[in-house]
Amino acid sequence: MRLAVFSDVHANLEALDAVLADSVAQGVDRHVCLGDVVGYGANPNQCIERLLALPHCSCILGNHDAAAMGIAGSMKREARYAIHWTRKVLSPESLQFLKEMQDVLTWGELLFCHSNPYRPRRWYYVSEKTYIASSFARSKAKILFVGHTHVPVAITRQNFFCVYIRSPQHRVTVPVAELNRQIFNCGSVGQPRDGDPRASYLVYDDERHQVEFYRVAYDCRLAAEKILASGLPEPFARRLIYGK
Repeated sequence: MRLAVFSDVHANLEALDAVLADSVAQGVDRHVCLGDVVGYGANPNQCIERLLALPHCSCILGNHDAAAMGIAGSMKREARYAIHWTRKVLSPESLQFLKEMQDVLTWGELLFCHSNPYRPRRWYYVSEKTYIASSFARSKAKILFVGHTHVPVAITRQNFFCVYIRSPQHRVTVPVAELNRQIFNCGSVGQPRDGDPRASYLVYDDERHQVEFYRVAYDCRLAAEKILASGLPEPFARRLIYGK
């Protein structure tokens, strides 16, 4: 199986379309979205429609998705404004899609969540040693896939060894450890924050025992212009251009 894992679309239709097209070119069998489909961007309904159209796609609840449904959570002022705007434009079908999202998904030795596996609605960032250690200690899965931080990274349990995936290449391959457990963060489709404006996602290949991190260029200026035209805060548009 070749499984595409992506997260933090944030209503960026141009980025999502580019990632989905690239994943098809990589021969994936199915997709898992790790949440935050909405928030920040100008096309929440259209992004949800794209995910609904995928033949095999599971979706995990993110904090922005939860906020769009009125579930309380801590957010900065501009993010709250974007959520208020999103609530006004979401269709009934899109709201139903958000309501059906799962907190955590487990497939055999694989676990998928937006932030952390043990308190998924506390939205911890699995980038600090405390939350990395707790994620390993309080789950049994061999491989955990997370999003939320908007930065692609591979973490191995032994000594909490972290490799941040930064490369000008289209693909970077990381082997799956035979004995150690690992956490893979797929980065962000629609709001990268590692200084690279290209959309980020990964493919897990269980036959080759590897994870392939991909960066995909897209028309980020068009996505930024649509944010501004919608009256959403300007920093959300600027982030797309600089990737941070």
